[in-house]
Amino acid sequence: MIKLKKGIQKIQRQIIEIDDFLSFSVMGDPGCDGLGAEILSIFLELLNEASETDFTLVLGDVVPFGLKHFYSNMADFMNMSSAIPVFMLRGNHDTGYYRDFFGNPDYAIADGRTLIVALDDAERKISEQTLEFLNYVLEKYPRPNIVLSMHIPPPNRVSTNSLAPGEWAKITGAFRKNKKFPAYILAGHIHSYFEDALDFEGAKLVMTGGAGARVEDVPEIQTPFYHWVKMYYDKSGKLCHERKELVAAQKGENAENRFAAPMNEMLLESFINECTAHVKYKLRSENAKRRGFENLAKLFSAVADAEFYHARNFYFSLKNPETLEEAVSESIKNERHETEEYYKEKAEYAGDSKLGLPFYAFSDTGKVERIHLDLFEKAREALNEDRDIEALQYYSCTSCGNTFWGEKHPVNCPICGAPSDKILAL
Repeated sequence: MIKLKKGIQKIQRQIIEIDDFLSFSVMGDPGCDGLGAEILSIFLELLNEASETDFTLVLGDVVPFGLKHFYSNMADFMNMSSAIPVFMLRGNHDTGYYRDFFGNPDYAIADGRTLIVALDDAERKISEQTLEFLNYVLEKYPRPNIVLSMHIPPPNRVSTNSLAPGEWAKITGAFRKNKKFPAYILAGHIHSYFEDALDFEGAKLVMTGGAGARVEDVPEIQTPFYHWVKMYYDKSGKLCHERKELVAAQKGENAENRFAAPMNEMLLESFINECTAHVKYKLRSENAKRRGFENLAKLFSAVADAEFYHARNFYFSLKNPETLEEAVSESIKNERHETEEYYKEKAEYAGDSKLGLPFYAFSDTGKVERIHLDLFEKAREALNEDRDIEALQYYSCTSCGNTFWGEKHPVNCPICGAPSDKILAL
């Protein structure tokens, strides 16, 4: 028996014999949309939640495309992040250096009662080498429970984004030849979740692709949240499955304490620094544009955008993606503090100190924060009734930062009196 280490299992031997397991986790498609911190934050939480199982099986598309540094980054990430062993499948995005980092894409995991067969169909074809391996492992490793795992799903009644019938027939032919059939077929590729009872000796297809990439709408299927699948044996010894949605972001477990100090402090400080840099570069872009330096203005604007996305990465490193309810509730709390305490106290201090410019800056901002508070409170009422807010045409004053709305473009800002050309329709 092979003793598995935590982190990536690079497949050198195609048959991995292990001690009997009780459960394993399955997730698909973490890397299709790039490897930014928001996506990796989701993937990290899924890996953490799946650590209750014996090992994890990732159903392909771990990188956006096959550059070596993408593989290196993701291998390091999973080795540092996963508390349990991780097995990979090759997806259609996993070109280039897949074998260098993850080994042979055709392999099998066998314990006393289970055979998990991982087949490489990333190019939508079943090669002769893959087919030979499937025949070999079915003949040499008879087990009462067989699980077939692949990236591209077989033909099914839900999605046409699947293997061609002729390619799938190669696989079913091998099972029929050996008179053995899978209880489950696990597939990724489609960024959603669905199940289908295939017309193949009772095999159940479980399609899961919600480990980080954008979740897709599938016709007639309710779009799921980010999720993983738990495969487990029940008390009677039956192999079962359960879809597990990302708990942390669904149930409000969103405290900014993912990492211990000083790492949490470093991330928060970096987030604040990048937010500040974003605003500074936006102001510098405006100044360059006013002076007629259009190209320099574009440079400042481009760097401002980069600083925003840097801040976004640190934000998602700090905390999980928020639910809408969390986002609105926190916004109400912040806006109430700003309008009733923070800017009120500062405006009073500036007034008592006879400092006119700070007084008007604090005072006007406090008035606008009151408007924001009212808007978010109405939004919370709508969310409590499970409906969207009213459709409005919003406007933003570039002079004082006021937010207001109406059917016609306003002539002046009601807070500072700015003219129409300084008011942006949003």
